[in-house]
Amino acid sequence: MIATTDAIPADVVEALPGVHRVVRADRVVGFVVEAGDRFVALYGPVYNTSVEIAQSRDLDTAVHRLLAH
Repeated sequence: MIATTDAIPADVVEALPGVHRVVRADRVVGFVVEAGDRFVALYGPVYNTSVEIAQSRDLDTAVHRLLAH
C-alpha cells in the first residue's frame, strides 16, 4: 500500500499481523497498530520505543496523521 500526504509518498507494510510499518524516503517514520476498532499511530523508528500520537477508525487516516507529525 502506498499512502501520500503533501505529495510525499510513503510505503505502508504489514510487519506483523495487525502492525503496519510506515516508511518514507527509506526511513521508518512509525507504526500503525490495529487495536479493536481503532488504529493507533505510533511515532518513532523502533516499535517498542515509539510514542502514540493519534487514534483513528481507519488505517489511511492513521497513516496520514503519522506522516503529518
